[in-house]
Amino acid sequence: KRRKEEAEHERNVCKQVGEWENDIFPQWDGVKDSKRVRKLWLEGVPEKVRADLWRLAIGNSLQITPDLYNIFRQRGVAVREAMRKGIARTAEEEAEQTALESIDIDLPRTFPSFQFFQEGPLMESLASILEAYVQYRPDVGYAQGMSYVVAMMLLHMNADDVFISLANLLHQSHLLSFFRVVPQEIGVYLRVYDLAFSDALPALYSHFTSIGLHPQFYVYDWFITVFSKSLPINIACCIWDLFLMHPCWLYKSALGLLLHFEKDLVGGSFDACFHLLTHLPKDIDQARLLNLIKSVRLSRKKYESIHKKACAMDNSCFIPMA
Repeated sequence: KRRKEEAEHERNVCKQVGEWENDIFPQWDGVKDSKRVRKLWLEGVPEKVRADLWRLAIGNSLQITPDLYNIFRQRGVAVREAMRKGIARTAEEEAEQTALESIDIDLPRTFPSFQFFQEGPLMESLASILEAYVQYRPDVGYAQGMSYVVAMMLLHMNADDVFISLANLLHQSHLLSFFRVVPQEIGVYLRVYDLAFSDALPALYSHFTSIGLHPQFYVYDWFITVFSKSLPINIACCIWDLFLMHPCWLYKSALGLLLHFEKDLVGGSFDACFHLLTHLPKDIDQARLLNLIKSVRLSRKKYESIHKKACAMDNSCFIPMA
């Protein structure tokens, strides 16, 4: 029976792959928002098509080319060589070298259980992309959490596509505000979460308020890496699939996690709840969590309404943790 079920699953996956590759990707712009594509997207993205889906979903409105990536990558190499020789003549060069030093510190901390990110070609690509981005956007530079975002994409895409996708994703999502540490903008995103939380889970929201467990204490790490640091990689990939469909899924995923651990959180102390949410178990039931995430009532229209409301509010109470 098990073999029969596995064979049936394999046939379904092959059918889905064919539908993505033959029917959807060739005419992406015309069908990406159709009910048919959304339904297929929600059913789960086959690993074989994930790279193409992520690349197309993010897009390239900035019109970055592999040649441009290579130019910035070479500049990064030159900065590293100057750093090796102890050369830094301007404030800008000093800032670039400081960013490279931060990258060197964070690389071993990025997916530490994955040996291929500790040495070899993937580690080199990870460093090169981060260094190139520092050259591309010196006003952003490098920030903690960025290495996880790049590493997540590198698991599925080649270096050229990762750099192009990174620049575009940061440009169009919440990530740029978090990496640049813009308190007013971060406050809006945390307020959106707070409003969605109070609406979706009023009892748990009331409990968190009573114990002083505010969003900035636990959501920050989730959002700045799109859960890639906090959750097992297989679950994080599925959340990325959803997040790249629409930003409302970032919040639905966070609320789905609260639903998953609701019994442990209701009535828990600040310390117990804080520890659970900042040290999520590695044995989370993936199917159950994804079903809970999809059950959260936060439509695109409702998300847009909440976001508009949040933009008009005073969000100074959501000061990110240092």
